[in-house]
Amino acid sequence: MYFEKFIKLLKFCITSRTLRRVRGDRIYLSIFFVFLTFSMSVFIYFTINSMSKIMDEDIDFMRVLFTVLMCLGCTQMLLKNYAIIPFHEEVENLLDWILDHHVKVEDDEIIQKVSQEEFAKALKYSELLFKILFTMFMVPAMICSYKFALNDYLVIAIPGLDQGSTVFVHKLLTIIFTYILTSWTVFSDMAIVFIGIYIIFFLKSINRLINIFGESSEVQKTPKFLICIIEKHAEMIRILRLFNESVKFISLMQLISSTLTFLVIIFFIQLFPNYLLLHIMLLSLLIQLGFLCFFGESIRSESKEIFENLYQTNWYDLSLKDQKIILLMMTNSLQVIGLKAGGLYDIGLMSLVQILKLSVSYAAIIMTFTQK
Repeated sequence: MYFEKFIKLLKFCITSRTLRRVRGDRIYLSIFFVFLTFSMSVFIYFTINSMSKIMDEDIDFMRVLFTVLMCLGCTQMLLKNYAIIPFHEEVENLLDWILDHHVKVEDDEIIQKVSQEEFAKALKYSELLFKILFTMFMVPAMICSYKFALNDYLVIAIPGLDQGSTVFVHKLLTIIFTYILTSWTVFSDMAIVFIGIYIIFFLKSINRLINIFGESSEVQKTPKFLICIIEKHAEMIRILRLFNESVKFISLMQLISSTLTFLVIIFFIQLFPNYLLLHIMLLSLLIQLGFLCFFGESIRSESKEIFENLYQTNWYDLSLKDQKIILLMMTNSLQVIGLKAGGLYDIGLMSLVQILKLSVSYAAIIMTFTQK
């Protein structure tokens, strides 16, 4: 994927997430997603209306499952969009940061080479993760649409229309919104994933530069090399705080909605352990939440590694001036910066484990009371 195509895709993803166009883009794209938001809100009302009708009939567990999951999926999408709308300017600043680094030319050849290599890796992994996420979400969407077409799973109820005489309309609308929800989820989530990948590889480039500085005596004699590292370290702190600020509420919405969705899916897996679609849905949700937790863990790990790499340099052989610079960087690195949901709860792989344990526990409790 060429960088120009990647930036176009990133801008589209940002607009789909924040519902506001990026500077320089046409306004019709923003209007399109605002209209889509209104349509999705109406669709959520249709699913809630369907739930009220289900309660008056003999309970069909599969219909309940698809209705609840569709409602949770649409609600999660809208809440995550609303959560990041106030931080559109911060997201645009992160986009500008990526663009600036692509055209930036460093004074030192080693620094320029490391930066280019790490950003090339970021572009490569961005393309790979986009393909993986798109595939993992579209497969359940295709299976669900197949189920909706061939079975009597009416997950919406349009007021004023009889479900018995307008089955085709209800099914067609459900299938259309299933694909809309799936593709919209992928594109909007990739806005955060792309930026997160670039931030991680920027941290990796700083750690590489610190290792090069510690291992090469010739580099240590270059006066601007260490100054460039501390400038990048200061830039890292600014970018991490900006990224954390822009995703703090969206990550909170993701954790809450994922916990509820995990609970529903795990409960129905206990009821229907051989139902393959449920396991595919669970895997897709794990990947979606896993990306967020992985970014939190990677950012925290790379940030923590900076202090360790600085300590392992031969700082005692450096001049007093360089020793003070390294001491300043180590002092700034003592406070490890990571992602926090709502600005309070640390996001990492342990968060994923805790959410799964919580969902399994509550699903088991509900299952026990249901059997009784």
